[in-house]
Amino acid sequence: MAEEHGIRDSLSWLIGSTSKTEFFESYHEQRALHCGHGDAARFAELLGIGRIDEIISSTDLKPASLSMARSQPPIKRSNYTFSNGNIDRGAVIRHFQCGATIILNQLHLADARLARFCRSLEDLLSCRVQSNVYLTPPGSQGFGTHYDDHDVFIVQVSGAKKWRLYERPVDNPYSGEGFKAGVHDPGKLEQEFLLQAGDCLYIPRGLMHDASSHGDEPSLHITTGLIVRKWADLMLEAVSEVALRNPKFRRSLPAGFARPDFDEESLEEQFRELAKEFAEQADFSEVLSFFRASFVRERRPELQGALVDASLPVSNADLYERRPSLQVLLRHDDSEVVIVCPGGNIHFEKEALPGLQAFLAGEPFSKADFSDLEEEKRTETIRRLSAFGLVRRVSQ
Repeated sequence: MAEEHGIRDSLSWLIGSTSKTEFFESYHEQRALHCGHGDAARFAELLGIGRIDEIISSTDLKPASLSMARSQPPIKRSNYTFSNGNIDRGAVIRHFQCGATIILNQLHLADARLARFCRSLEDLLSCRVQSNVYLTPPGSQGFGTHYDDHDVFIVQVSGAKKWRLYERPVDNPYSGEGFKAGVHDPGKLEQEFLLQAGDCLYIPRGLMHDASSHGDEPSLHITTGLIVRKWADLMLEAVSEVALRNPKFRRSLPAGFARPDFDEESLEEQFRELAKEFAEQADFSEVLSFFRASFVRERRPELQGALVDASLPVSNADLYERRPSLQVLLRHDDSEVVIVCPGGNIHFEKEALPGLQAFLAGEPFSKADFSDLEEEKRTETIRRLSAFGLVRRVSQ
């Protein structure tokens, strides 16, 4: 099938005067970038302490949605949970008063603004983006020196934190190759600075760091994590794809290969031969297409307003537009058109292709763009696009 796709840009809000080209060439997966924007309210629209208060006091707090941390003295989960594992909200507030950091895990799954923020970054970076929120009381430190196994953007919403950056004991650690106290030495202190409200800090995975709140007010920041697919993931998928077509890769290792008297030289010869065949037979385009489609399908759809729109008629004058930060792929052949979108695939008749291309282009469109379809099918096509969160009605 022929394939078309489109993405939107959203990175500049975080990195400001640093160009995207400079970021990817000089910082991404290499070194930290401190972006001092000089605008305390820059990220205030994303979140505030009032919203944190509302979540803790009034929402259904799942046990995994909240945790607490304090460098010294450490805090145990049992200190702020009941015996059944549920969150003790009063204990959370009390331990915050005593210097513990409140952590709201994966808040983008429950907060619409953070969800849109993460979705906009996913659109540009082609990786899963998550957000954990940290509220640290004045003069406190949540964690000791450590590194993360994924890249992060620290978005300072309010208050301030003093950050200390050290060396990288592991260069781009693999997922799950986490920090181990006593094993990974932070090395020498490389940078120390104050992250003020409205500033942003990029930290590549593997870089040792720690931070403590500064000043008389609590520090509120969002750790935006980039969960990426790596070259190793792509290569493993490519090997699997070759193995489906080449039975040599599905044969067992020779009997007795683990014995000390086994002929290792002959085993290596077979290995080198298979590696050569893999290089000749690996289909990069097929594997990349699979990765693209998998990434898009795994995204969460944006459905806000879809239920309201479902109760309204679709007239010839109504205009619709592609939702912002929507990641989709459009594939088509002589028999049908398929839109790969968050949640799965949607199939359409081949006559819908011109209208779907107009939708993909991002400009407002109407039933008239589906002129190759019968009237009833034009309406049904737009309703399907709306129901699955791909389009929204344009206000007139």
